[in-house]
Amino acid sequence: MKKALLLFALMWRDYKKLKEVENLLIHIYGKKLDETNEFHLQYSKYYEKEMGEGLKKKFILIDNLVEKDRLLDIKLTSMEVEKRFSVDGNRTVNIDPIYLDDYQVVVASKKDKGSRIYLGKGVFAELELLYHHGSFQPLIWTYLDYKDNIPFFNEVRKYYLQKV
Repeated sequence: MKKALLLFALMWRDYKKLKEVENLLIHIYGKKLDETNEFHLQYSKYYEKEMGEGLKKKFILIDNLVEKDRLLDIKLTSMEVEKRFSVDGNRTVNIDPIYLDDYQVVVASKKDKGSRIYLGKGVFAELELLYHHGSFQPLIWTYLDYKDNIPFFNEVRKYYLQKV
């Protein structure tokens, strides 16, 4: 099976908790190669009830080629890490694993919606970006944070092509 690069979308409010989670993910999956600048979630309030206001998010690239079919297991591990760092049953960091290859950026989520494919064990996968005409392109359901970071994903793709 063709391998893909591993990335994570991380969302947090407490920077100390973020660093603890990041360090654990690095310990499990490999060193961090790159990341986006952190940004505020100005267009969504979905996570505020659980995690509080003023949430920030970023994407990080891990130096690890993984089999695409591991996405389910990586999401399940991510959910265990989220639980481990929860306070009073609420997540302090949201973790969504992503794989990127020469054509796709695919994210794993536990939320169901019409554009997602069920992987099993309560986990869904969604194609967020598709490579076409020299750049990753959004789809009608692509979240704004993925659209806003297409230049980052294009650079990660270049690294992926060198690595494979």
